[in-house]
Amino acid sequence: MLHTDGNHRNVLCKLRVHPRPFLAVLGAGAACAFWAAMPWLGAPRPDISKPSVDLGIYGHVARGGWVVKDLDRVVDFWEKLGIKDIQRRGVVDKSGAVYRGMGNLGKLKTATAMIGGVELDWIQPISDEIPYSDFLQQHGDGIHHLGFRVASVAQFNEQLHYFENRGVPNAELGGWNGKNGTALFAYLETAQRGGGITFELMYDPDAPHSAKTSGANEYPFNEIVQYAIVVRDLAKVNGFYEHLGFGGMGGERFVGLDRVYRGAPGKYEMDLGWWRWGDVPFEWIQSQVGPNVYSDFLKAHGEGLHHLAVNVRDLDQAIALFRAKGVPVAQSGAWDIRGSRGRFAYIDTEPYGGVTIELLWNEPPK
Repeated sequence: MLHTDGNHRNVLCKLRVHPRPFLAVLGAGAACAFWAAMPWLGAPRPDISKPSVDLGIYGHVARGGWVVKDLDRVVDFWEKLGIKDIQRRGVVDKSGAVYRGMGNLGKLKTATAMIGGVELDWIQPISDEIPYSDFLQQHGDGIHHLGFRVASVAQFNEQLHYFENRGVPNAELGGWNGKNGTALFAYLETAQRGGGITFELMYDPDAPHSAKTSGANEYPFNEIVQYAIVVRDLAKVNGFYEHLGFGGMGGERFVGLDRVYRGAPGKYEMDLGWWRWGDVPFEWIQSQVGPNVYSDFLKAHGEGLHHLAVNVRDLDQAIALFRAKGVPVAQSGAWDIRGSRGRFAYIDTEPYGGVTIELLWNEPPK
């Protein structure tokens, strides 16, 4: 996506990948009826629909596109925090992509980091480039898209048609010429109805089969263990993704233990939905009782990816580690549910890129 040149249009025509006009959106009637009857404090219902999408594609997030207003300020912060596996790529031209049927030109400042097997791409639009400039105006800094890798041009086209037939066209389509062939990307129109996050399809013949971090990152940035998205209406978002074949989210009301919100005793409650079928779980969050960081996020940004989670060996020591780097805890708590116990803390990284880090500690089984 970031390595573009003037051959975009010829590339797309040669490979028979054609931009489509914006299609009619899915009706609101897709909301799932199970939600009102969900036994929040019990076990997840056994009849939650299973995913029918290709888990060889959607079972692993290959990359996240992180759009920011000031890349150097954001990347400097995260580098000091411990993400060291960073490549600053400078300014690149984006030419020849097609955004909702129109040519899309512009310049981007970019940097790339690896956490585990996930590539994080920081993107700062230098010119009035869409969709990134639109995202910044509407959302502010944050993760714009999550990318899923396909194995071939044919599979790329198959997936485009799959989503288009379900009322989700691509918003932007582009590519570039690599060493081993033509790479392609497409942003699907999932954000408006799917919790503020855009899903990206990506084909890159130059990419390694299994990308891994170099090991340069400091603890605890060795692996992402959760993607968490804050939404206003969990039932509607669930219905949208069920219609696309991602299965049901399940759900339960979470009333945690030892709740603390910005240094004071907390009373927050939320409804949680889950995708647990990939290599990293997705958590979907709807605030029910505040104040809490989720309501804060909605007020500042709207729906979208709120936090990335990492595992820690000792939560108190991890909190002290980040406090020593000038990053306080925004919210914390604990859980004891159906034999699973643990603690969590959100460190307040949101001012530097619009994304929070959650520290997770799971009590070892006895």
